[in-house]
Amino acid sequence: MEMGGVRMDPEVSAGLARSWKGLMAVGIVAILVGCVAIVVPAVAAVGTAIFIGWILVIAGAFLVAGAFAAHTVGSVIWRLLWAFLTVVVGLWLIIEPHNGTLTLTLVLGIYFLLMGITRIAVAFAGRGQQGAGLVGLSGVAGLLIGILVLAKFPSSADWAIGLLVGIDLIFAGWTITSVALVGKDLAKSSP
Repeated sequence: MEMGGVRMDPEVSAGLARSWKGLMAVGIVAILVGCVAIVVPAVAAVGTAIFIGWILVIAGAFLVAGAFAAHTVGSVIWRLLWAFLTVVVGLWLIIEPHNGTLTLTLVLGIYFLLMGITRIAVAFAGRGQQGAGLVGLSGVAGLLIGILVLAKFPSSADWAIGLLVGIDLIFAGWTITSVALVGKDLAKSSP
């Protein structure tokens, strides 16, 4: 099937046509949760810390299971230590989410700072190539966000994670609702 000049796999088209209402609901919920996260960023930051904590605890359980697949005793020990560290950090984020937001904010600020510098360097090295300007602009934005988060640290822990998670949820929701609208059009046009 062809949609807007783009050829789509028939299975994908049929799946979108069947599931567009669910996608639309998920997209709208993501946008609403993103707006709430922007309005109440401290709550979103704590929620994010707890969520990441649970992900680490679950990942740690898988790492323990995977450790026993190693072929040497030394490798098993190192993998178990890595799993233990993962579970400890996860539990710490769950038990002390406010302190976790401080740590996550510091890491986030350093990440944006280094990501910005890297993208600026890549754009400078690729100057004259298509898209280099956008990469450079993205780098400047990342650098500024990193500087802002780190300059206001530790008070930035109250807003940085929640604000960025909220913005990301809004963009994700917008993307999902756009895909849902394509599915709706496919549902109308299918026999």
